Amino acid sequence: MPQAPSSRYRATPDTLCALLLGRIQAGIARAAGASLKVLAARLIRESLVAALRQEGHEFTPERFFVWYAGLDTLSDRPQSTLRSPRALCQTLLTELRHSPWVVLADTAEALEKAFLAPSDFNRGEDHEEANLAVQDARELLDSLGREDDALPFGAIARLFAAAARSPRFARRERDLTLLGGRAIEKQAAENERWALDVLAGGYLVHHGLPVALPLPGLVTLPLAPIDYSDVEGAEDDAAIAALHETLWRIDQWLGEAERDWAAITGRLKDRRSSGRADALASLLAGFGPLRGTQIERMLGVSRPGVAVIVTALEQSGLTTSEGSRNAARLHVYAPHQTASSYDEEDVPDALPSRTGPSSEALAEYEAAMDAIDALLKRSSSDRN
Repeated sequence: MPQAPSSRYRATPDTLCALLLGRIQAGIARAAGASLKVLAARLIRESLVAALRQEGHEFTPERFFVWYAGLDTLSDRPQSTLRSPRALCQTLLTELRHSPWVVLADTAEALEKAFLAPSDFNRGEDHEEANLAVQDARELLDSLGREDDALPFGAIARLFAAAARSPRFARRERDLTLLGGRAIEKQAAENERWALDVLAGGYLVHHGLPVALPLPGLVTLPLAPIDYSDVEGAEDDAAIAALHETLWRIDQWLGEAERDWAAITGRLKDRRSSGRADALASLLAGFGPLRGTQIERMLGVSRPGVAVIVTALEQSGLTTSEGSRNAARLHVYAPHQTASSYDEEDVPDALPSRTGPSSEALAEYEAAMDAIDALLKRSSSDRN
């Protein structure tokens, strides 16, 4: 009779988390500095969008960029009962600008200069309330202590347990609303756990995370209190599952950042004085569409200078421009083939960050990554 598969090959949630954490550690250690700028810009955008949605704001991805550029409101729907989106994003950008990870701090400083969103509405105390949420998140994380542990499982369980007990970050009580003469129980969706997400990387950097990454969408709590008394470790498993989802996204974004940077360097390698073109392409690839006024502020160049840089990127097949609702032009990272684009055969097989090690070391590294990919895909198929 065929033997059952050995249990040592069973992919448990903590095993998958450890594998993803190892991939991220290796990827950041080997990545070119410029590809990390693409990743940092992506993390900033994802953090802002996640925070706005957690606070209850409804908008499309396209509308977010138009709003960020100062060309329109974030939504056409009345949202005066919610915290000002500008106050919220300004608080987050300020916090990210003071990140201990220098790449993130520098990128946040550049994107803060490009933050031209209209005030929309402001109840006056919105800035103060957002800052208090960040302060409370920092105090909660400081209260957890820092144990010497290379893996984050105990740390993430303590974080989730503390968040569930916190008056600010715990799930809110359900409200009753009348619908057709019947009382319907409604779970409040708005929350301020974005403040924990943006600071959690600084806490987990002592537990295996290579740098203080913001972790948008990390701290998720169950819709209702769950009795874990009959299921040993169930609460820890829920925290580890949330960490796994977050690390999975970070790993995907890191891979995309490396591929984007390989395309950018490949297409701009023969152009003179392409430093600012590289910088702009990195921000467009990681963060998203920007208009000329924003680019002027970020790069410190004149309007004619912006035109030169944007033209170079368009001629290289890296960007296009699109019109917004009020006819302003937004420059978008969209690699495409043009007459002046490089030949696909000219693209280097290895990313710039992988040219240092020997071919044997690279082969061994790639084989290990392929094995991890296969395990992660098999685990994903098992769950489905």
